Amino acid sequence: MDRDLSTILIVVVLFLIFVGLLAASGGVEKETSRFWIKNIDIKAEAVDEDSVNITAIITLEHRGDATSGIKLLVKVYDGKTGLLLREQDMPVGGVESQSALNNKSVIPGGEQSIETRLSFMLSTRDSLRLVVELFEGDEFITDREAIISGLSTLKIEDEPEIRIRDVDFAVNQTNGDRMIVDVTAYIDNLKSADTISLRMLIKVKDSETGLLVDLAEVNIGSLAGGGTSVRSASLSLLGERDHAVDLTIWNGDKIIAEGYGEVGLSPFGNRTEFIPVTGTVIEKDPEISVDKFISPHPAPTPSEEAMHYSGVGGMGSPELPAPGFGVIGTVFALSITLLLRRTRKW
Repeated sequence: MDRDLSTILIVVVLFLIFVGLLAASGGVEKETSRFWIKNIDIKAEAVDEDSVNITAIITLEHRGDATSGIKLLVKVYDGKTGLLLREQDMPVGGVESQSALNNKSVIPGGEQSIETRLSFMLSTRDSLRLVVELFEGDEFITDREAIISGLSTLKIEDEPEIRIRDVDFAVNQTNGDRMIVDVTAYIDNLKSADTISLRMLIKVKDSETGLLVDLAEVNIGSLAGGGTSVRSASLSLLGERDHAVDLTIWNGDKIIAEGYGEVGLSPFGNRTEFIPVTGTVIEKDPEISVDKFISPHPAPTPSEEAMHYSGVGGMGSPELPAPGFGVIGTVFALSITLLLRRTRKW
């Protein structure tokens, strides 16, 4: 009987010890906190021709008890050379402007997704490699990387996107050894919004010597969104010479569109020809006159936007004769009137 009682007492004591230990440990074993990098999204925006602003959106998954001291270390490498371009760390769930105190912010327990954003500006490159490392305190947990390419193709959001579709040339009039030629540009606005006021620079060079013949700069105003605008101006070219014409459209100090054309006026000049039989050189008149290419009436415009713009450096539409009979027509009409009066007297 005493022996059974002693056994019971031992069991009770062991049970009490077990209960005490269980109570001291909190009763339930804590679940280990676990983190992993689920995804990395990249947003990129062109700042100018040489710089791009990149935002990395990093999504973490957490499971387990609450924890603190979790941070991210982001490294950016050149995609070709592998050189380190930038290195920056920040607390999980924070933004880069948060203070160092937030590095010790507590991550609540349970299952949850945590998003962290990091923005930085870099010079535009063909490709980048972004590596994200996850730390708990000073202990490395895991990492993940993303490749960024095509940054050079980004367009500046507010910059006009236009192109010069075609360029026409028409002889307006002759003036001594010069010819006034109308230059008409057809300009596409590839965006739906109207552009700000733009300017166009037209340079004419002699095709053989490369010397500048005429230079004109004109304000072409705003171009309608999603359509084609027509802009026209006049320049003074050398008669009987061939010319190369360059057109550039400027937004401030930046060229945003270019166009090219050629005007051949050499066929309208005299030329020499060698006669092998006689061994002589003769001068031949042109087979066609430039006057054949001067329209008797101004060409109709596709829309009210097809107009001449006054400018500097020779730009601007020359004064055209006012519509009517002209001097010769007036003299001819007066002669007929006098003849009719004399006929009636007879």
